Amino acid sequence: MTPEQQADLQTLRVAAQQREWNTMQDTLKRLLTELEPLVALGVAAERVRDFLPTFEREYPEAGWVRELALTVISYASAPRDLPVHAVNQFPRPGCGNFLLAVFDLARAVQTEYTIFERYSHITNSVANAVLAELQYTYFNAHPGAFAALRNPDASQQAIAQAQQAFWIDAATGERDTALWLHVADSVESLLRARSR
Repeated sequence: MTPEQQADLQTLRVAAQQREWNTMQDTLKRLLTELEPLVALGVAAERVRDFLPTFEREYPEAGWVRELALTVISYASAPRDLPVHAVNQFPRPGCGNFLLAVFDLARAVQTEYTIFERYSHITNSVANAVLAELQYTYFNAHPGAFAALRNPDASQQAIAQAQQAFWIDAATGERDTALWLHVADSVESLLRARSR
């Protein structure tokens, strides 16, 4: 690994500890560009695979999501037209973000995107998959807060309070940090394998 890659990995780990999402995403994208796109895709694929069983427990009838995710992961192929309208059909905590992660995973292999855009989609997929897990865990334990977020009549203050409670929750913070540190470890492993 180069000194720059080592410095970026350190930056990513420090940002994970401090929960600096902008820094994490920018640094992750920079690190991913050091890998071939299909190798980099593996970082997002791992996060998507980890949440897929949770999604399927909530929506066993949505087999097309598994089919899409596994087609991208196994064959680096995705249909041109993604059913982006379907995001709102999965209102359980974290499931909408998970679907966004799957769609970004698919966009990362679509040829109409530039290499730079593909790395952006991989990075977005990781972020949405992490967010899906955090939301699922927190809001299933706090259904009242989730109900406030889903209530079209809720005041902006009630929504902001529910969002803030989620974000500052100690368990959410610990899991957030752990997930991003795992991402950093995955990237480091791929970079080390590449430099051999």
